[in-house]
This record gives sequence, structure tokens and C-alpha cells, in this order.
Amino acid sequence: MKIGVFGGAFNPVHNGHLHLIEVLKRAPMQPDFTFLDKIILIPTANPPHREALGFADGKDRINMLHLALGDNDLFRPDIDYNLEVSDIEFKLDGKSYTYNTLTELKRLYPEDEFYLFMGSDQLLNFKSWYRYEDILKLSYVVGFSRCESDRESIKRFLEENADLKDRMFVVSAKPFEASSTDIRERLKNGESVEGLIPKSVENYIKEHGLYV
Repeated sequence: MKIGVFGGAFNPVHNGHLHLIEVLKRAPMQPDFTFLDKIILIPTANPPHREALGFADGKDRINMLHLALGDNDLFRPDIDYNLEVSDIEFKLDGKSYTYNTLTELKRLYPEDEFYLFMGSDQLLNFKSWYRYEDILKLSYVVGFSRCESDRESIKRFLEENADLKDRMFVVSAKPFEASSTDIRERLKNGESVEGLIPKSVENYIKEHGLYV
């Protein structure tokens, strides 16, 4: 199988995340341009480069992901075998390094091929990642390109790092303006988040007193 790996804080999950998932489900993956068989969504447990201050509990973030997916017939896990929410990082010790997560996924899916998704800013800093060369042995890396300047920056990066280009490529995704940081601030101030997060997620946040 071809398995996409989409990690993030999802704090909270928002409609921009759902937009990217839809793009990835429809995008043919290099090198043979066939589609993904599965996408695994992985909430970050213990981010290595920042403190998890303001993070909702992992269980809450996983529950919100399930609600967000269940709200949309494109993603509903009960009818869409291509989508999975994983708590894998909460079962691993220490910081949530991508290398460790992929190593565990490879143990669980030894015969399958992985595609690790990240934003263009993350891709451009990829060589600073923990054991980045080993990550490329475990997975292809796919960057989200939201505009022409993104594509040009990634093109230059790959030209300057020829050793990476066979394991990296880009998927174009029109931007959906949504930010978890902005959404948390709106919720804290009692402002509307209509159109930014699914209604079921908004209701869950209010019921559980999150981000206040």
C-alpha cells in the first residue's frame, strides 16, 4: 500500500486541515503517479521544537479529529477505509521525533510505502530535522505548495540539495485561510469561528471548556 502520513498538533483541527486531506486523497503520488491507499492522521504528542503549552489533551484532540471527519461524507471513517486517526505518538517515549514515528509505522506496516506530508516552510528546513537522512530512507517527503513563490522556493531548495530530490516532491494546494492559533484566540475572546472549524468540533470545545 501507499500510505500518507499527515502529522500535526490539530489544536484544534480546522477546515484548512480538512481541505488539505481532500487534496491529498485526490493527488497522484510520485514516482509512479498512483493514488494513496490510506492516509494516517497523527496528532503530535510531545513536539521536539516547542513546548506543548496551550495544547489540549491528546484524547481531546483525537476526539475532535474523529468528529471533524465524521461531519463530512468525504472523510467519514465508517465509510472511508482510506482514513485513520492514530494515537501512535502517545504510545512512544520521549519527544515526538518524526523519525521515531516513522520507524514505528514501518514496524506496523513493513511492506508498505510511506509519504510524509509537510508545509513548504517545514520542507525548506528539513535538513535540520532529527535524523533527516534516515527519514528519507523510511518515507518520501511531500511538501504542500500554496502559491507560486512556494513552488519557486522549493524548486531552488531541491536544486541546491540534489541528494534529496529523488525522495522529495511537491503537491499544489490552494490555500484555505485558517489558523489554529487564531481560532484559539477567537474562542478565548468569545468570537465567532463559523466557517473555520466544523460545528461538531466547536460544540465539543464548548462542552469540554477547551481554550478558555
